[in-house]
Amino acid sequence: MTIDLIIKNGMIAMEGEGMVNADLAIEGGRITAMGANLNGKSAEKVIDATGMQVLPGAIDPHSHTNDPGYLNREDFAHAGRAALLGGVTTYIEMPLVKDIDDETSLKERINDGNKSALTDFSVYAGFIREKNYGAVKGLSKMGAMAFKIFTCRPFQASDDTIYKIEEETAATNSIATFHAEDETIINLMTNRLASRRDQIAVHEARPPEGEASAIHRVGIYSRLTHSPIHIAHLSSEMGAQTIRELKRLKVDITSETCPHYLIFTRKDVEKLGPYIKMSPSLKSSNDVDALWAALDDGTVEMVATDHAPGTRAEKEIGWEDPWKAWGGVPGLATMFPLLYTYGFIKGRLSLNSLLKVSSSNAASRFGLRGKGKLTVGNSADVIIIDPKYERKVEGADLYKAGYSPFDGMMLKGWPKYVIRRGELVVEDWELIAKPGSGRYIKMER
Repeated sequence: MTIDLIIKNGMIAMEGEGMVNADLAIEGGRITAMGANLNGKSAEKVIDATGMQVLPGAIDPHSHTNDPGYLNREDFAHAGRAALLGGVTTYIEMPLVKDIDDETSLKERINDGNKSALTDFSVYAGFIREKNYGAVKGLSKMGAMAFKIFTCRPFQASDDTIYKIEEETAATNSIATFHAEDETIINLMTNRLASRRDQIAVHEARPPEGEASAIHRVGIYSRLTHSPIHIAHLSSEMGAQTIRELKRLKVDITSETCPHYLIFTRKDVEKLGPYIKMSPSLKSSNDVDALWAALDDGTVEMVATDHAPGTRAEKEIGWEDPWKAWGGVPGLATMFPLLYTYGFIKGRLSLNSLLKVSSSNAASRFGLRGKGKLTVGNSADVIIIDPKYERKVEGADLYKAGYSPFDGMMLKGWPKYVIRRGELVVEDWELIAKPGSGRYIKMER
């Protein structure tokens, strides 16, 4: 039988084993063999990866495409192109402009993705609150086994509803994922700062105490309900410390942080202004250092982009009034290169940690079976990196919105080749896949 693809002479990144010099064979979309000197004569294609590193495709567990909705900001095809060029082969689509809270809305989102997606994708359900928490059981059966809940504006669920949601997710072994910030603190701080028009005001309105307070509350509910919970876009040292304490109390809790919280601080706001407005807000250099440490020691299990680009016009209005600027940034293309450059190369992440936080932990937690590791039998989601290759971030080329908050940064870790489910989709750093070649992946926890 003809083998579809062999990757020869590469250094394969293996959890617990480091970089292993071996070949990798792919057939029928799966990894079928790994070892030295695999016979490539009968393969349809051979990639010589001499001097290159072979890693699992990255997984982004939190991304917004705005599709359908505000297509001037983003859509499945453009988001998928950015993702693949940056080494993300799978992402979990998060609702933003329309609730995914019944069978019809979930099927619509899946159909939209199947028409134009370039990456494989799963779908979050949400936003879950008083009016729709009864949908958890049915949506879980359809493969949407993660539910987004807000503890604050603009989709705040009351505390008693959050408790009931966690009871529902516990019963279905689904995950309750929280935008965790304390509404009382945000409300008080926002009202007190509302007259200010300096860029830092919108960040000061969302202090780390608000994040820690909300995490603690939903974590204690989890201890009572036995629901698995996940904290989205963790931004602070105080939040990470709260998670450590909840883990000590045997709460089933995981979390993600984002590249922008690992790179930027409030000092960057003076230069970049509304282009780095998001929620939760940016914090201090101490918080940045603490988040890197929490990733490397396993307190925080994964990195997500929270990819949510607004248009330039929606950002530029913030120079006059930062409260009016769109809160969100593009990030799909740069997630892995940033982790590789600022984490792995700089020694903030071991190779093992890099593999876990960029891929395998998300696959394990969200039930993306066959994803996340280079193992025989798994989906052939592979990225091949020339460790010497370096390129400047150019958001105008990467995103439909036309910018990146990381514009101008020189990064390594851009994949020369990307293989998604056995299909070569990026070759010589150029996209060759076609929209609609991505596939919906059910969560199977």
